[in-house]
Amino acid sequence: MVTMWVAYAGFVALAVNPFGGLLIAIPYAKAVLDVSPWCAALFGWPLAYVQVLFVDVLWKTLSRIGWWQRLIERRRTPRLERIASSRYMFWMLVLFAAFLGPWLVMAVMRYAKVPHRRIAVPIALSLGWNAMGIAFLSVYAPRLLLRL
Repeated sequence: MVTMWVAYAGFVALAVNPFGGLLIAIPYAKAVLDVSPWCAALFGWPLAYVQVLFVDVLWKTLSRIGWWQRLIERRRTPRLERIASSRYMFWMLVLFAAFLGPWLVMAVMRYAKVPHRRIAVPIALSLGWNAMGIAFLSVYAPRLLLRL
């Protein structure tokens, strides 16, 4: 019973992890927990978003510190703000946020003065299609490899 809780805690730790994240957590759930990759993707999707929330809370905390705010203002460029305000930014985030790392995308967007509410949906959608893609590969890649 205790080992099962440890295995589930391992899944949560892997899904929240910014390095590897769902790419490791979903196959882990299939191999160790004997959980369907589709269920692992559904449960791992919101867990992977925790890293975005962590960066947002950390950024808000740091922005209250004077020297941090001055450092950010000194290094901020209008070019990044123009890129972030592009009308295609929503779809760029949906396509690439999961590959670049949602925590990194959140940090860059906060650096460009983009509020969390503007990028929450595209990052969540990006993590969602990424999770479903990993689940699809976890289910069908072994079957296709066996045919070869």
